[in-house]
Amino acid sequence: MELQKALETRRSVYALGKNVDNSKQEIVDAVSHVLKHAPSAFNNQSSRVVILFGEDKQKFWQHIYDVQKDVLSEEMWQQMEGNIAGARDNAFGTVLFFEDNAVADQLPTNPERTAVYKHTADANVQYGTWLTLASLGLGANLQHFNLGYEQGFDKATKEMFNLPETFEMVAQMPFGSIEAPAGDKDFAPLEDRVFVFGD
Repeated sequence: MELQKALETRRSVYALGKNVDNSKQEIVDAVSHVLKHAPSAFNNQSSRVVILFGEDKQKFWQHIYDVQKDVLSEEMWQQMEGNIAGARDNAFGTVLFFEDNAVADQLPTNPERTAVYKHTADANVQYGTWLTLASLGLGANLQHFNLGYEQGFDKATKEMFNLPETFEMVAQMPFGSIEAPAGDKDFAPLEDRVFVFGD
C-alpha cells in the first residue's frame, strides 16, 4: 500500500476481531521493522515495544480493567469500559510502547530536552506501527491507560512481563481484524493549519 493510502486508511478502529490472515510472526516482523527504522534524536534508540497475544494480551487488559475501574470517574469509566473490554476480549493482539530511561538518559542534553526527544521518538514508533498495521489490513486504536512512571503506576505491568525497571510505559495499541469500520471523520480546514512562506 502506498504511503498516502496508508495515511488515509489508518483510523481509530474499536470494533476489533481475531479474524486475522497475518501470522503472528509476520506482525512481529513488521512492527520490529518500524522500531528499527524509526528516527530518534542523536540516534538514541530508546523506544521499546512489547507485543502481546493470547492469554498474555488478556492478562494485561484485565489488569488495566481492574485498575481503571477504581481510578476513572464514573462518567469516564462508562466511556472507556468498552474499549478496555474490547481490547481484552476481541482484539487479536496489543503493542505496548515503552521508553527505556536508562538509554534516554544518555542523551547529551538537559532533562527537559530529553523528555521531549524520547517522547518524540516514541511517537514516531507509534505512528509508524499504526500505519504498518493498516497496510497489513488490520485495525487498531491508541490508548493511554495505566500511565505514570514517576508514580509507579506501570510497575505491575513491568512485573507481569519481567521488564526492566527503567521502562516507562507510554501507550498501548490493541489491534485485530476490522469488524466494523471507523466512523466518519471531520477535517479542520487546511488553510487554518498549514502556513507557507517564501517564494
